[in-house]
Amino acid sequence: MIGSLVRSRKNRRHLTSVAIYAVLTAGALFWLFPFVWMFLASIKPTEEIYTRFWPTRLTLEHYRLVLQGGVALQRPFLRAFFNTLFVASVQTAAIVFIGAITGYALGRLEFRARDALFNAILYQMIFPGILFLIPTFLLVLRLNLINTYAGMIVRFLTDATGVFLFTQFFKTIPQDLIDAARMDGAGEFTIIWRIMIPLSASVTAFVAIFNFMARWDEFLWNLIVVRDYDLMTLPVLLAVFTKGEYGDYPGAQMAAATILTLPILLLFMLFRRYFEEGIVTTGLKG
Repeated sequence: MIGSLVRSRKNRRHLTSVAIYAVLTAGALFWLFPFVWMFLASIKPTEEIYTRFWPTRLTLEHYRLVLQGGVALQRPFLRAFFNTLFVASVQTAAIVFIGAITGYALGRLEFRARDALFNAILYQMIFPGILFLIPTFLLVLRLNLINTYAGMIVRFLTDATGVFLFTQFFKTIPQDLIDAARMDGAGEFTIIWRIMIPLSASVTAFVAIFNFMARWDEFLWNLIVVRDYDLMTLPVLLAVFTKGEYGDYPGAQMAAATILTLPILLLFMLFRRYFEEGIVTTGLKG
């Protein structure tokens, strides 16, 4: 009797596990399907893109059109790729630099209105960024930064979430370590770059990678600020490319979308552990 009851419970647990894995597998396949179709469409002959899932032959013609340009594809996709890389890299570096300095000040230094400033930064995390789109655009317009790299970069020079993560982690570092560095003559900037940043490598990597991925895919702000094709980032140029007469090149569209997606996919696969460590070691200390 007891043995049959135990076996019955094991069978139920086994069936439950099978059902859970089946649902998760179906969800993963459903999520991956658009990416698989996009990649296959980028290496299919044009006539097979909408008629066959698996191509009968492979071709790199669509990538050649995107990277070299064709009769009707005179759009600087390769330049747009480097525009995206430049803008995202500068923004990410600024976010890490400003976030580390601000986080150190809020987490380790004593000054008036420190808590009020920290709360103000937290409040920014509540509101969606689109609420500040119009006033930021008017400010950029007043500064004559429309249709420039600086106009794209200036909106994302800092990030409230990055400041919060650095602040919370820096609070977990022993004060004795900081005091010993000050007794040895180290200034505050030296303490930040020689002590705090190395100790917070996982958080720094998490903030850098997370923001680089977000800035790489930034579309709306860059679309509003830039009109010159030579300054457009890849997401914006790809969106423009899919309209009008360029709608007749679905293979090239999929090739450009694949080029846009692959760097982020590779970046996530290479540094996935930093996401996990960054979430675990952010030090959510009050």
